[in-house]
Amino acid sequence: MNSLIKLLPTTLDFVLHRSFSITSPLNNLQKVSRVNVVDNSKLALDGNVYKRMPRIIHCYKKNNSLTRTRLTAGLGDKVLLAIKGQMKKAIIVGCKQTVRKPNVPQFDKNNVVLIDDDGNPIGTRILAPIPAFFRTRGDLAKIAAIATTFV
Repeated sequence: MNSLIKLLPTTLDFVLHRSFSITSPLNNLQKVSRVNVVDNSKLALDGNVYKRMPRIIHCYKKNNSLTRTRLTAGLGDKVLLAIKGQMKKAIIVGCKQTVRKPNVPQFDKNNVVLIDDDGNPIGTRILAPIPAFFRTRGDLAKIAAIATTFV
């Protein structure tokens, strides 16, 4: 009987030699994340009712860490979307978050606004509220100018 007990691993051994990893939930958007386009451009209105939702295919912000490099994007970052078979650039104006961050508004959907290559918005109006800090950032002033509500 003693030899059988020695063969069974103890719970302490299992905890020390765990074969799986526990990672924290991701609070930003990454590749293949589905988004809603919230401006009033023709491509956005058609793309939201298309058979596939718009998806992020590239993030222009690189988040470097010591363990690995992961391409993620948060509020105000530029991404590349696949929408109706086309590739368009966009800026993230709303991001779902599992962990509440101080002084950052929390949204229930991932929202983006389409932009052209110069950074100008394609639509003439934004149909969802955007964060108030977009007013103070110089590169997002054009988006803040066409927004109707701020959070």
